Amino acid sequence: MAASALSPPPSLSISTRYRASALSSVPQRNSTRSTACAFPFPNGYSKIGLSNGKRGVSLTLGERDSHGSTTAIYGAIKAFMPAVMTPSGPVDLSLVLFRNRTIFIGDYIDAMLAEGVISQLVTLAAIDDADIWVFLNSIGGDPYSVFAIYDCMSWVKPKVGTVCFGMAASHATLVLAGGEKGMRYSMPNARIMIQQPRGAMGKIDLMYAAFTGQPLDLIQAYTERDRYFSAAEAADFGLIDGLMETAY
Repeated sequence: MAASALSPPPSLSISTRYRASALSSVPQRNSTRSTACAFPFPNGYSKIGLSNGKRGVSLTLGERDSHGSTTAIYGAIKAFMPAVMTPSGPVDLSLVLFRNRTIFIGDYIDAMLAEGVISQLVTLAAIDDADIWVFLNSIGGDPYSVFAIYDCMSWVKPKVGTVCFGMAASHATLVLAGGEKGMRYSMPNARIMIQQPRGAMGKIDLMYAAFTGQPLDLIQAYTERDRYFSAAEAADFGLIDGLMETAY
C-alpha cells in the first residue's frame, strides 16, 4: 500500500505564456488557457519517500506514540500526523509533503495559520532554491494575514506556485492569484471567488489588476458583488494560468 502511494506520478506537459518553472513546459501559450495532464513532484524520490536531491537537511523521525503516529522533525518544522510505512520504516505524512516542498492551506487564513505558512516558506527557502508549491482550499481570510503570506511568497528566492483544490474565495484568492506567473493552477471542479475588498481596501483591486492584467475599472465592477468563476473562467480572466486535468 505504501509503495503504491509513493510511486512516481506521470510526467507533466503544459503550455504557458510565462517563464519556465520546475514543471516541464512546451512553447509559450496563447490567449487560450493551458491544461496540465498531471501534477509532478519536482524533486524526485529517495528511499525514504520524496527527496530534494543532494541538497537539504537530514530526516529525523521521532518515536511512535500510543496512537501509532510519529513525531517528525525537519528543519524548523515539527508536525504530528499519522505515519505511513515504507521500506525504510515509518514516515510522517507531513514530512513527506515538506520534503517535497509542498504547503497546504486548508482553512480560513488568520494570523496563526499565516505564521505557520510563513515559517515553512522561510525554512524551505533556507534549504535551497527549488520551487515551492502551495495547495489551497480556503473560504477566505483576514486581509493582513493574507498580505503576510503573499509578501513572503514574493520575498523568498524560490518560485512559489499555487494550486486551488475545492475553493479559493474572498481574500484567499489573492494567495492563489499571487503565485508565480505561469505556476498558478486549479483543479477543474474548483470554484474561485473575488469580492468587494473588506473595509474598502482599494489596494486589493489594484493587486487583482496586476495579477490578471485586467483593467482596474473591470476589476472594480467584478468585485462590487461576490463574483464566482469556474476554473476555466478563472483561467480566461487571468486569476490562474492553467487547469489540472482529471477524468470529469
